[in-house]
Amino acid sequence: MAVWGLDVQQVRQLSSQLQQKSGDIESILSQLTTALNNTQWTGPDAESFRSEWSGTHTASLKRVVQALSEASQKAAANATAQESVSNNA
Repeated sequence: MAVWGLDVQQVRQLSSQLQQKSGDIESILSQLTTALNNTQWTGPDAESFRSEWSGTHTASLKRVVQALSEASQKAAANATAQESVSNNA
């Protein structure tokens, strides 16, 4: 018979790390966007770069932020579920 379960404390720590890294990426995105906006750069290359940054790259980073946040929530929910089952056993 297989035994299923998890270490509640470790999974909660993982959840916390996932959420922290999500916030770290949001902060980096903000810092880089500010740096780009404050950079003296004109012309077609600058316009193209800014367009790619504000469209493609920003969207990609926001998807990573969202994925990490969702993973954090799922890990926390799994820890809570395990704790509930363990306490009722």
